[in-house]
Amino acid sequence: MTTVSPASTTVVYTFDPVTSGGVAGTITTLVSAASTVITADLDVANANWAALNAAEIDCTNVAVTEYLWHIHTKWDNPGKVSELTAGCSFAKTGNHLDPDFACGPNSDHIEEPECADKTYGCNPTSYAEAPGVCEKGDLSGKFGTMKAVSDKISATWIDTGNYPTEPKYKDTWSIVLHAVCGTATHHKRPRHHLIHHNREVLQCPLAFAFHLLLIVSVKTGS
Repeated sequence: MTTVSPASTTVVYTFDPVTSGGVAGTITTLVSAASTVITADLDVANANWAALNAAEIDCTNVAVTEYLWHIHTKWDNPGKVSELTAGCSFAKTGNHLDPDFACGPNSDHIEEPECADKTYGCNPTSYAEAPGVCEKGDLSGKFGTMKAVSDKISATWIDTGNYPTEPKYKDTWSIVLHAVCGTATHHKRPRHHLIHHNREVLQCPLAFAFHLLLIVSVKTGS
């Protein structure tokens, strides 16, 4: 008897500059049982910074070079593989993927009783010690912000702790980048509207989202 099982799966999230406000490129994840390799290859040189300035006064005359990034659970932008600003809102992209109830303020379970008394302490150090402290979708909590150098984001991360496995992938997922422009104390809103405000950093409303566009599974026989 021969059993065929996935050895690895490549999942590609793509920015279409036509609908993402000028941002182009991909985030590619190579998902296997032992670890997931995440590679970002993005160009933000032509991003619509005018939309950012119009949407958030604290972002005026601020050079954006860092982005928080998360897996969100919803995609309500029919016919588009990417979006920006309002297309990345809670109504359009939902909250962070959190199947194990780590219960960050933007968890997709934040309104459920299991999250009522939890304190969220996700950062790269705590994640390395105990992966369950982070939402599966809180990628910047796990690895830090994405950083643009000369308008390019080119980096690779290896997640050996708590990344979603291939069978759990859904075509409603997206990866959302939130521009970081300035610091502020924690901005309070109703919990389910905290999509752009977290970890005492003001994330401007210019958010860019890539929809899960392509999944390629590589299988081996045994």
